Amino acid sequence: MSNIKILDSQITNRISAGEVIEKPASIVKELMENSIDAGADRITIEIENGGIKRISVYDNGSGIAKEDLKLSIFPHATSKISTLEDLDAINTLGFRGEALASIVAVTQTEITTCTEFQEIGAKIRVCGGIIEFIEDMACPIGTRIDVCNLFYNTPVRAKFLRKPKSEEADITDFVEKMMMAYPQISFKYVIDGNIRYNTMGSSLRDNIYTIYGNEISQNLIEVNFSQENYRVTGYIGNAQISKANRNYQTLFVAGRYVKNYMISTAVQNAYDDFLMKGKFPFYVLNLTLPPESLDVNVHPNKLEVKFERPNLIYSIFNNAVSKALYENELPKEAFEEPIINENKISFEKYEELKPIIKDEGISFVEEEPHVKTSRGEIIIKTDLSKQSPKDESVTFRENQLLDKILMSKLEDKIELNSNVESYENSEIDNVNNLNKLEIIGTLFKTYIVVETKDEVLFIDQHAAHERILYDKFMLQIKEQKITIQELLSPYILKLKDNEFLFIKEHEELLKEFGFVIDEYGLNTFKISAVPYIFSNLSLKQFFEDILSNFGEYAKKPLDYLKESIATKACKAAIKAGQVLSEEEIRLLLNLMTNGVLHCPHGRPFVVRFTKTQFEKWFKRIV
Repeated sequence: MSNIKILDSQITNRISAGEVIEKPASIVKELMENSIDAGADRITIEIENGGIKRISVYDNGSGIAKEDLKLSIFPHATSKISTLEDLDAINTLGFRGEALASIVAVTQTEITTCTEFQEIGAKIRVCGGIIEFIEDMACPIGTRIDVCNLFYNTPVRAKFLRKPKSEEADITDFVEKMMMAYPQISFKYVIDGNIRYNTMGSSLRDNIYTIYGNEISQNLIEVNFSQENYRVTGYIGNAQISKANRNYQTLFVAGRYVKNYMISTAVQNAYDDFLMKGKFPFYVLNLTLPPESLDVNVHPNKLEVKFERPNLIYSIFNNAVSKALYENELPKEAFEEPIINENKISFEKYEELKPIIKDEGISFVEEEPHVKTSRGEIIIKTDLSKQSPKDESVTFRENQLLDKILMSKLEDKIELNSNVESYENSEIDNVNNLNKLEIIGTLFKTYIVVETKDEVLFIDQHAAHERILYDKFMLQIKEQKITIQELLSPYILKLKDNEFLFIKEHEELLKEFGFVIDEYGLNTFKISAVPYIFSNLSLKQFFEDILSNFGEYAKKPLDYLKESIATKACKAAIKAGQVLSEEEIRLLLNLMTNGVLHCPHGRPFVVRFTKTQFEKWFKRIV
């Protein structure tokens, strides 16, 4: 008895649908590509509930003849290729004939269409791959496809759909890419009844402005480069709009959005003389080439392509971007002369200032207005408009002014980590004993040497201070008494859809850490205050770092923020090589807490040698 069976068409259609239709964005992609292939110059996309409830795409393209309407929903039914040779020179976005068949297999779909050669159009309704009816229908020339209830007949697949807002973000991302690939087409994009985009079919630069805003559109460099039968056009960003990830890089090959690591590397290498390490350029580039030199039949999602001459493609993109950059930008070496910080506080100015001791720290000159919030946060109102990165050579006294938290008294309540080394039964078990130690001096301008009755301690001044700053801030978080710095001018954070949703998901955690952050319009947040320890923080860089790797941050957001605090504490702490006075050393010892003898990154900062060890080294005892 045979065990091999030919599967029913409904089963095979659902299996095929799994390869083509992964999520609502997959449907939008296939339908928009069909509209473009039909020659439409006006395309409307409407979605409800992230595309899970409904997706509608309608256009003014060539339409589908009534006699072809039934055939259009069958697998591998297409008007775009007819012979094997056609696969070697594909000029359309679609060609497999799988899209509509896959869509109707897992949805409830209605297609209404009319061609210029018909007096009246037609309508077909298909549910789960089964045709319910075909009838005449008056409608304008073009095609309208309404797709409802995605995966209604495959509940297992439906369970793996994400939140509607996440699915919506993916759809929006693809619509934006099509707007940039085909700026001559007028696109209207409606989300839950609200118009998101309504372009007039003008220019790529206009659409970049619509999508990314003024900052990026004002820092664009046009690319128009030809070599042999290949041409690269579009825009790249100058060094002012570099990013911490590749999320702002868009590549089209013959109008098809693709991902290609080789081309990304070619562009990145062209920026070597213009960007700092760890930064990535913005670009929207399109490659046009002979159809026979390209293979798009690599994967059903059509995001991957193969080139007949990959080395040439690399060279073309590298040359195109390099030429545009060198004609419009100065290499980074031109900016590497020393920058004078006019706002740097001098030692003489410090001498003129008299500190005012307060519970929450030390301020200078005059009392700054402090406001306590309902959560116990302390807000310090200060002009931060002249923030600049701290000079590595800044002295201890300058640090006192630039970061008042350095002088704050640690509360004795800090919860100690029982898993790290501590000095049991030692004379340095508490802050007071540390303060009474005899200071011998500093070794190599880095290690403080202090003596007790029967031992010598070597203390890494940088790591010890780093621990102090970290513990102070973590204590503030624990007791919900975070000192926050109000910004003179709020920082406006404009994001893409998926980035906005990501920050929104972790908004409460950021608030717990002292960020005052609120929604401020479409895909935008307003940050009006930051934790005081982050008062010199580059908010642009901070959020770029978070967004550079969604996955890693999403797994352990708390650990990421703690690491950020540890890094900030490291940068704010006094440095190795800084010469400290006895008074400053005494202050540092006074701030040290007992128990935790490692910096936040795990490096020990206290080494002890007993008198007995010294006597053994000098053979006084055996």
